[in-house]
Amino acid sequence: MEWLISAGPLMFTLLVCSVLSLAVIIERAINLRRDKILRPEIIQTIESIRSQEDIPFAISKCEVIPGPFSNLLRRILMNTHLPREEKLFEIQAAGRQEMKALEKRLWILELIYVVAPLLGLLGTVLGLENIFGVISELGLGHAKAFSGGLAVAIRNTAVGLFVAIPSIIAYSYFDKKVDAFALEMEEYAFHIINKLYQSENTGRK
Repeated sequence: MEWLISAGPLMFTLLVCSVLSLAVIIERAINLRRDKILRPEIIQTIESIRSQEDIPFAISKCEVIPGPFSNLLRRILMNTHLPREEKLFEIQAAGRQEMKALEKRLWILELIYVVAPLLGLLGTVLGLENIFGVISELGLGHAKAFSGGLAVAIRNTAVGLFVAIPSIIAYSYFDKKVDAFALEMEEYAFHIINKLYQSENTGRK
């Protein structure tokens, strides 16, 4: 504890950032698992759709199983009387809305990996200011005090980087994972559209 107190008040802010970052990483690791996003039950429901008669059952299935994927499927299956072009536009809007749900709390990691190094640098600058204040009073003859103060000052930057590096790695990983989920959900969406508008596609040939 003394190690933290000696590094200055900004060290506590960095500790809060580290705890918050760890909490978001754990929460996203749990909730961004494939089986929680692309639920097998929903995929089976998609494969079971053969005609308009299967739509009510599929919608009821989506209402029982919550999540971005089921929300998107429900939006696809509703208002099937709309022309294909309007339906595609509606799905794109729904997809953007569900993307926001998948990206939930990732902004916290983004903020932490930007702010943490700056807080660490600020703590170091403030520490160096204190060191030069001691030098102006005692002179350069107290090398031990100078080196000890320098170590304490640099400690802020080290902790800031220690917090920022895992945060940016986690953010990049989860961001790519969300993009992969979004792409797969889009493929399923077009698969359903092709099923629902199969007669229209056949008529165009």
